[in-house]
Amino acid sequence: MILNDKTQYEKYEDFMVRRVLAVDPDTRWCPAPDCSFAVIAAGCASCPKIKCERLGCDAYFCYHCKAEWHPNQTCDAARAQRSPNVRSSSISFSQDSQHRDDIKPCPRCQVLIVKMDDGSCNHMTCAVCGAEFCWLCMKEISDLHYLSPSGCTFWGKKPWSRKKKILWQLGTLVGAPVGIGLVAGIAVPAMIIGIPVWVGRKLYSRYELANKHKRNLAIAGGVTAS
Repeated sequence: MILNDKTQYEKYEDFMVRRVLAVDPDTRWCPAPDCSFAVIAAGCASCPKIKCERLGCDAYFCYHCKAEWHPNQTCDAARAQRSPNVRSSSISFSQDSQHRDDIKPCPRCQVLIVKMDDGSCNHMTCAVCGAEFCWLCMKEISDLHYLSPSGCTFWGKKPWSRKKKILWQLGTLVGAPVGIGLVAGIAVPAMIIGIPVWVGRKLYSRYELANKHKRNLAIAGGVTAS
């Protein structure tokens, strides 16, 4: 039992705390090496410089991009400056592994994420910062990303080729008007015929016990109005 093993119980508590902190939108993890301290930085958006309160760390990092503090730089500029180093370290690390596409850095917080290279779901969610991104293009995405002509697929190991993307765009441009025309061609006649028939049946059942002249007049008026 886990309750009888002190080491396992402490690990369990640590994992549960991390799980709760990971879903808190104000949680920020210290990016310093060998430091996994979390800071609940509520109300720090206007003053984004955060200090790690872990004893002996005292690192400063940014609330918005969750990376090391970058004075006199925007988050995008600092991220662009870090990107070559991140890519080179990721490539050198992956070259030593058997599957070089299994490990990639989160596009927001740069935490390394492991995924089996088996063509499974490419919609990823970072457990640290909560960023949703595509495993193929490594960009933060929305739910409509895989419906756009980006070439990325929900399942699969590689994005579409340029030829497939062009065919998809042409198919969308040609198919959408044709599909709308077919739907309109079926729906409009059905409405023109179906609505008067439905109204007539309703009025007939309502005035079934009335005299014939009154019933016919009501049905004719209702069908004409519809």
